[in-house]
Amino acid sequence: MKKHLFGAALILGLLVGGAAVAQTIDDIQVYNPTTGAAASPYVGQIVTVDGIVVERLNYSTGSGYIWKAGDGGVSVFGSGGDSPVYGDYVEVTGTVGAFSGEIQLGTPTWSVLSSGNVPVPVDMTITQILSDYENVGTFGRSIGVVVSKNTAAFNKFFFMTDGTDTIQVFIDGTTGIDITAVDIGDTYQVTAPIVKFNAEIELKPVLQSLLVENPLGDTIPVVTEVNCDNWAPISSTPVTVSASITDNNGVASATLYYRDSDGTSPGAWQMAAMSNVGGDTYEATIPAPHAQSQVDFYVHATDTAAQPATYPGNAPTGFVSLAIGFTSIYAMQTVHPDSASQNNNFVNKILNIKGVVTAAGAAQLGAASKLIVQEPLKNPATKSYAFGGVLVYESNGLYQYFPGDSVEIGGHGEEYFGLTEMIPHSPEAIRLVGFGQTLPPASRVRGNVLEDDRPISDGDGASGEAWESVWVQTWNAAVVDTTGLAQYREWLISDSGSPSDTLMVDTYAPLAYVPTVGDVVTITGFMDYEFGTFKIRPFDDSYVTLTGLTAVDPNVPTIEKAGGFRSIHPNPFNPSTKISFVINKSDLVQLNVYNIRGEKVRTLVQDNLPATEYTLTWDGTDDGGKSVASGSYFARLRIGKEVMQVRQMQLVK
Repeated sequence: MKKHLFGAALILGLLVGGAAVAQTIDDIQVYNPTTGAAASPYVGQIVTVDGIVVERLNYSTGSGYIWKAGDGGVSVFGSGGDSPVYGDYVEVTGTVGAFSGEIQLGTPTWSVLSSGNVPVPVDMTITQILSDYENVGTFGRSIGVVVSKNTAAFNKFFFMTDGTDTIQVFIDGTTGIDITAVDIGDTYQVTAPIVKFNAEIELKPVLQSLLVENPLGDTIPVVTEVNCDNWAPISSTPVTVSASITDNNGVASATLYYRDSDGTSPGAWQMAAMSNVGGDTYEATIPAPHAQSQVDFYVHATDTAAQPATYPGNAPTGFVSLAIGFTSIYAMQTVHPDSASQNNNFVNKILNIKGVVTAAGAAQLGAASKLIVQEPLKNPATKSYAFGGVLVYESNGLYQYFPGDSVEIGGHGEEYFGLTEMIPHSPEAIRLVGFGQTLPPASRVRGNVLEDDRPISDGDGASGEAWESVWVQTWNAAVVDTTGLAQYREWLISDSGSPSDTLMVDTYAPLAYVPTVGDVVTITGFMDYEFGTFKIRPFDDSYVTLTGLTAVDPNVPTIEKAGGFRSIHPNPFNPSTKISFVINKSDLVQLNVYNIRGEKVRTLVQDNLPATEYTLTWDGTDDGGKSVASGSYFARLRIGKEVMQVRQMQLVK
């Protein structure tokens, strides 16, 4: 509900004002021993600390915890710089503050020093954990007996006791951890960051594998990392399901159960033995064709002591479902303006969609976990793009997407305070199928339509609902109010002269342009719905005025897991330079050259390449073969969803 490729601004860095003070985590992590109130002597100061990432983006967009043995752990919140993952050893610079009583580093910049580290938890009894607020931030491991449990949709947790004290184990919904198999009386070992929310100390695990049943005896098998090779299949597509299955004494068998279903009258469960394909990974294939609108499946494993475990934990009552075939975004979104409910048609229902990414990432959408997908074809009924876009919320922000990417997504529909969202089954359920697709042009829509969430009460039948998450352009409109500019970056425009037809303009990043009442502007951006208000969000100045700003990160990128730049030589150059890069696995690869205004000058490669090293020569010409002028240029390398790197080049004639 309720066309732009790589933007003109290459904003790749985050600057933090003030000198950073190097401190230990233990120096910063100070609480009142009696009340538990945050009492860090460094509040408001910029500090630098280091440690291993034990949580990143699992609790919310921007969340993180780092831990260093002998020094302690601390919460870090906010995007900026690199995007570290679990096991990265990092250096973090941020401002000391507090949230809900927990000390936290805000507005951080991250520097990844090494990857693949195994954080070693501190073994503690529940009584030890609760005895000192200084334990907050510690990556701990504790054993207890489950005494109560809550599995409400958005508030899952259980309490466990060591016989003296009781602690809450809180399960954040974005982690995907399943506690249906957790029963009162079970003994569990929980490994997690020790967190503080208001006055309560809690354990907050990140991964399913960090909850181990019966840890003092023969443990129950743990089934995690369940994934599909295609989360958005068509009827003729087989689906291979994989899972990580671990047990302290060994896995005896693993079975995939699957069935066709129409959502109400499922067929009989069929089974396929899962084969070990290396390490703890098992897989089996659900054969095609799929006869109905969805496929259900679950995984069943037994260990050498014949102890069973399933994923989900309540299978076969619970199971994973995949939609078969694609539903248009229009069919998902469309709703009559007179309808009592303006919810999308697939709330809590599974579906597959496909389209072109028109906006993505923190710079454009305020969060790395968000992207907007729009259908490439016009709505055949109205010959417009109305009801043709949707916000996709991936929750973890693990992969990078850019305008012009072609994607296929499997998941379910949702409504977030009146805004339609597509929630993928998992980060892997967003399938990148192409680069550089033609973006839908901005639909030109009157402001009184875009801002209207009262189609019934005002009697005009117009509804901004149709333009949620659609790329639009306003008509010439006057700036009529800038009251919210200083505090919220919000201002109002009107193309009708009527105070009742004002459309809010809101940006995630500040503009160089300062709107003034009486200015006449045209705004291009995507439509959002927030706090009961439709608003248009331009990305930067180039979508409000004819000129934009450019900022470039001068830091040299590194070779990441999927690959990256090796070198650019010579640099500066004349008349040509050699660009070397590494691809560590077969993937979609794109290498473009941009000028200082962010305009694409030359496409050097856009193809699916095998893993190896490559060296390409840029001879200083554009895609039309014309020599470009002297100046700064930028080579941008993309490798699938995982790598985006930019390097500056200087052409000197």
